[in-house]
Amino acid sequence: MTSQSTYLVADIGGTNARFAIARGDSTHGFRLENIQRLKNQDFANLEDAAQTYIESCTGDRPQRGCVAVAGPVGSGVIQLTNSSWCFETRALAQKIGLESLVAVNDFAAQARGAPLAPAEDRIVIKQATPEPSAPCAVLGPGTGLGLGLLVPRANGLIVIATEGGHAAFAPRSEEQHAVARILSELYGFVSWERLLSGAGLVNIDRALCHLEGRPEPDRRPEEITKEALADSDSHSKRVVDFFCAVLGGYAGDVAAMSGARGGVYLGGGILPKIRPLLEASAFDPAFSERGPMTGYTSDIPVWLILSEAAPLLGAAALAETRGV
Repeated sequence: MTSQSTYLVADIGGTNARFAIARGDSTHGFRLENIQRLKNQDFANLEDAAQTYIESCTGDRPQRGCVAVAGPVGSGVIQLTNSSWCFETRALAQKIGLESLVAVNDFAAQARGAPLAPAEDRIVIKQATPEPSAPCAVLGPGTGLGLGLLVPRANGLIVIATEGGHAAFAPRSEEQHAVARILSELYGFVSWERLLSGAGLVNIDRALCHLEGRPEPDRRPEEITKEALADSDSHSKRVVDFFCAVLGGYAGDVAAMSGARGGVYLGGGILPKIRPLLEASAFDPAFSERGPMTGYTSDIPVWLILSEAAPLLGAAALAETRGV
């Protein structure tokens, strides 16, 4: 295996940074080695985290790489949306000893990697037949809410990074309208990310308690999901059900607006952990029901990506093509 087929790949979120060495190519597949998760809070910047990772690796040193980051990516200094880390791509490459490095939005990498993930690493949430020539959408809640699109072309795929999680929340029920009003008083503009993220679970939890006249709790997202999984009669279960219904509405809106008849992939850090609740929730009707366009969205399949490998595989494919 030559050095040109060995890549440093990273998925940098607001909380954790995951690194790996990828070997191979997009035609025959990539093999991920030495996957490590580092906590952002343990490092002053991305350079320190990347250097620590590289020094821990053995074997051929990668010469090219791709970092997928949670935030908009431009030609200058890149600032992560939910982290204090910032960097300039060329300078970072020089400091960590790479010949070339590309930076992409994290959901561009997630989108590119979704079809590269092994079949056993995704499950069907909504059964339908995809159109092979149509776009796909890849979205998911974690520290934030990401969205990327895949558009087929004759010689491959076009990856489109978006900031669709920051579009305005569109409530569809009286309860959702009530929650939106509460969040509007807190934040002014209410994006989908205000509900569909780890912090979004906390926002929903507090808003529903406020509507019921109960003391507003101070709980972490993982406490909410843990109780929801353990107790089907709990307030937390109601919070997660609300979350899943909102997610269905968002995913259906994305599918309708982007023409994603090739299917919708769900990723992010939260959904695999609440898989049974998602499968039993109102996600499907919220996704499909679109008045006269219900038939359109009903024919779109939805998959849940269980593996965390997809964004790293996508980063490898984008490193291979230098981000194109």
